[in-house]
Amino acid sequence: MKKRERLYFALGGFGIGVLLMAVVWLCVSLMHNKNAAVSADKAPSENPSGSLNLSQSTTGVQTEGADPTEVRTDGIEPTENRTEVSSKTEASSTPEKTEEAAETVGHSTEAPKPTQKPTEAPKPPTAPTENQNPPGGNGSTEAPAPSSGTWDRNAVYVGGDIVSYDGKQYRAKWWTQGETPGSSDVWENLGIVSGEAKPPEAVENVPIDSSKPQNTELTDFKVVGYYPSWQADKLNFVDFGVLTHVCYAFAIPTSDGGLRDLENPATARALIDSAHSNGAKVLISIGGWSYNDTPLEGVFMEATSSDAKVKKFAESILAMCDKYGFDGVDMDWEHPRTDGTSAKQYEALMLYLSEKLHAKGKLLTAAVLSGATADGNIYYDAAAHTNAVLNAVDFINVMAYDGGDGERHSQYDFAVNCGKYWKDTRGLPAYKVVLGVPFYARPSWAGYGTILENVPDAYGKDHVSYNGMEAYYNGIDTIAKKTRYAKENLGGIMIWELTQDSTDKSKSLLQTIGKNAE
Repeated sequence: MKKRERLYFALGGFGIGVLLMAVVWLCVSLMHNKNAAVSADKAPSENPSGSLNLSQSTTGVQTEGADPTEVRTDGIEPTENRTEVSSKTEASSTPEKTEEAAETVGHSTEAPKPTQKPTEAPKPPTAPTENQNPPGGNGSTEAPAPSSGTWDRNAVYVGGDIVSYDGKQYRAKWWTQGETPGSSDVWENLGIVSGEAKPPEAVENVPIDSSKPQNTELTDFKVVGYYPSWQADKLNFVDFGVLTHVCYAFAIPTSDGGLRDLENPATARALIDSAHSNGAKVLISIGGWSYNDTPLEGVFMEATSSDAKVKKFAESILAMCDKYGFDGVDMDWEHPRTDGTSAKQYEALMLYLSEKLHAKGKLLTAAVLSGATADGNIYYDAAAHTNAVLNAVDFINVMAYDGGDGERHSQYDFAVNCGKYWKDTRGLPAYKVVLGVPFYARPSWAGYGTILENVPDAYGKDHVSYNGMEAYYNGIDTIAKKTRYAKENLGGIMIWELTQDSTDKSKSLLQTIGKNAE
């Protein structure tokens, strides 16, 4: 082959190689672009429900202190978990089931969700954007921000939000929109009045009688103590000389309008003898919160469900009072309600008892709700103790404790709020308002005496920790301060309950009350 021919052949081969490389590169490029286009078509910019994709900027609603690893309460879920969570939501068609589902995955690891997912996470009020659709809405506006005032059907609320509706305050347990407070389990009734207090249903409103009785014993400062029937061996433990009235707790009602046999009747008789020898009167307390762990509110309702049963129930109480020689009756119905017929039934029973007992020269008192909260709000059902009942009783024992666990249990300001509600808001004369104090702690429920056995210097405090427990209670300084407040502004001090005191008289709460009540 000639030299020129070899050169042409080499150049041709080089050109063909370059052309082949160009073709390969072009094919690779076309294939890459095609795959990219297919991937772009398959990549979702929105999830199937219409919510924004997690890669987009969203603002979730999260309560203060919430764990950032918790599932969001705004309805947006990771794509890979959507099927699993949806199945749980569908299985949780009622609030009760939703709570059970939440418990199975640990504490607050998954917030209960509505059966219909929102189309976008709730946001603080901002200018509407293209994809901001409220759950169940028409897609034209953003979901309204939660309101701290009156409930709004169109607003979105999350757990902890508080609203007012129909004269009451409610707190949301979890995410909700459009579910009416009072008719859905998503709302917790706080029992607090919103706005003007609503009068009880089917009860006539009468003015409070503020006149003073001729019996000066009722206007004198009272020290009332509850003695539990189950503490049969602690009578010698109590200094009855400090007390003016003792309530033997409890006689238990039955649904047919009767009473169960009195527990430890020998103790009741011995108590009456000891109290009378010290100049104190003894009342039989009817009811209490529960019997054998079953709340008694329903029993009271059944026992007073007709005029005939009211009379039978009252006569059963009067018969027990006469049988043992009690000086009167303390009604501990916990507690009549403003809604429904509860207040009317309670009033009918109390008016009947008042007429019969006072005709015999005996007393009628009532244990009542605190009336106000530790924050000064008014309890909705306090109005169920109607003005007619307040006029009919000789005095009320205000349960100014159990305001909550911890320091809210029974601090001084809470006691003052309670006294002001019954005296100022309801208009009762001061001598009728007896302020309750606890001889026990919360949340441990330990008695004051038990606390001192474990922490000897606890008498000068209101809070101690021992054996891994927290104990919030009233030490001698707080009890003295409350007694002085009651002495100056109200009609007395009430104690729940006497056997929880310390046996050391120098640290005794009852002795502290006695000294400050003089």
